[in-house]
Amino acid sequence: MKKLVCFLVILFILLSGCGGDSSDTNSAATDPAESPATATVVPTPTPMPEPTEAVALITSAENMTGIWSGTLAGETGYVMYTADGRYMVALSQDALASAPRVSGEYWFEDNQIHLRDLENVGHWTPCDTETVGVYDVVDLGDGRVTFQMVVDECGDSGFTRSYLFTNMMQKWISEPVEVTVPESSAMPESADTTMPELAADLQDIADTWDNQNGVPGVILLVDAPDLDFKWQGAAGMANPEEGEPMLPGDQFIISSMTKMITAATVMKLVEQGDLALDDPISLYLPAELVSRLLVLDGESYGDAITVRQLLNHTSGLGDFSNGEDADGNRLPDFKDLVLNEPDTIWDGSMVLEWAIANAPPVARPGETFNYSDTNYQLLGMIIESTSGLALHDAYRQFIFEPLGMDHTYFEFWEAVIPGPDGRSVSNAYYYGNLWNELDSHSYEWGSGGLVSTAADMNTFLWAWVNDDLFADPASKESMMEWVETADAGVYYGLGIYRFVLDDWDIPGLGEMLGHDGLFNSQAFYWPEKNATIVGTLNSNEPRLGYIGMMIEVMTAVAEHTAP
Repeated sequence: MKKLVCFLVILFILLSGCGGDSSDTNSAATDPAESPATATVVPTPTPMPEPTEAVALITSAENMTGIWSGTLAGETGYVMYTADGRYMVALSQDALASAPRVSGEYWFEDNQIHLRDLENVGHWTPCDTETVGVYDVVDLGDGRVTFQMVVDECGDSGFTRSYLFTNMMQKWISEPVEVTVPESSAMPESADTTMPELAADLQDIADTWDNQNGVPGVILLVDAPDLDFKWQGAAGMANPEEGEPMLPGDQFIISSMTKMITAATVMKLVEQGDLALDDPISLYLPAELVSRLLVLDGESYGDAITVRQLLNHTSGLGDFSNGEDADGNRLPDFKDLVLNEPDTIWDGSMVLEWAIANAPPVARPGETFNYSDTNYQLLGMIIESTSGLALHDAYRQFIFEPLGMDHTYFEFWEAVIPGPDGRSVSNAYYYGNLWNELDSHSYEWGSGGLVSTAADMNTFLWAWVNDDLFADPASKESMMEWVETADAGVYYGLGIYRFVLDDWDIPGLGEMLGHDGLFNSQAFYWPEKNATIVGTLNSNEPRLGYIGMMIEVMTAVAEHTAP
């Protein structure tokens, strides 16, 4: 089934393309720099000393409790066993208490240790909760132990639990420390026990996409309350250069997913009576600017553009960030500028001046759909002029604070907010170029300037779905007034896409509502299952990869919940 889905997705992309983030859908391919490899390579085992007959076995938790360290193929790892029967595995001792890579339960039975994984963010091949590993713990008599496997069916290849425990000698180093899980990052449901087979399949999907060309790491969240299922996982690296593995709670650059936040903020202002959707933008922006925005055959149509037309991309304005390729290098001219002048800090006015000079309009207002970041730069300015707030303050006042989106912030315009585990935003790559290092990506502003987490974006989606975002249900309905795009099965509302999968010859799955971003990030609601799918690939490669991953996720959920 997966092969059929992938074939259909690829066929659809080749035949028609898809709306998505304009940076994903309108940019031509280029020859990318080689991206760091992310495939797991099983290291050569560290030779273990042969125990003698005189060496005893550890047969109780009392003698197992503590923090143990070990080295495998030159890499040090840590395992903590608590007195109440829990164990945690991490790559640093400090992370054991707050951000373990794997955690679970252990107990002794018939003088053998039994291990059951409960949460796994990628340290070894995931094991479902039904697969218990059984080992003899050999006490070498000098504070060191080795594990000899009795039975463990947790994976038969790759970096598995059995591989680690049977090849890493563990040395006791200290008493255990108190386990502290920050409230904002605690997701016990991330290792869902009601549907372990589905959870394992979703982790497999994340792992598979992590091995795609150019993808450094994957975050994936699936939340289906009607199925009593919520799962969040990760694969690959958050920072390949530093060897930092991806965690499910890590922040990522959401780029054009920001448009949903911008549109929702506009709708909040509509509810307050500060503006109206069909008002001309000339009521809120300087006349001198509006007069130069859309000039065709010497005639200005700027005064005819409405707020609604900016929101649904029917303004006729050109797209500054993904427009012409004058030098023929298969990169949009503005992206060339971003890469070649990395120290430039852009503000909204600078961006619009460049757009007026370099991104010609495509039609008169209201005539056609044309995805354009220029529209959302103007909406950011309208939010500021009508609210009296800086754009980042408006986001925070109208969206982030009411919804409790505690790990979302506006890059370059407000103080950095660390992720749930105190980590910085994960790395994103544009054709192999590290986007995080470019001050010039400050241009994204109202069209794509936010950093967030899967959990925060999931919170936003559910608030929108459950009518908790707006005071008036009509605001949500307005956002779902769809216009047709040039692509089959792709419609656009006010800051939100609608993908109809039947029109892609993928029957039975229904439709998706949400938005994507430049680095294959996605936040979509799936009405047929009353579920959300949120995550990222942290790379603009492969093109439209997020669609393929989401369809695999939807197919897996459908298969596991079929009557």
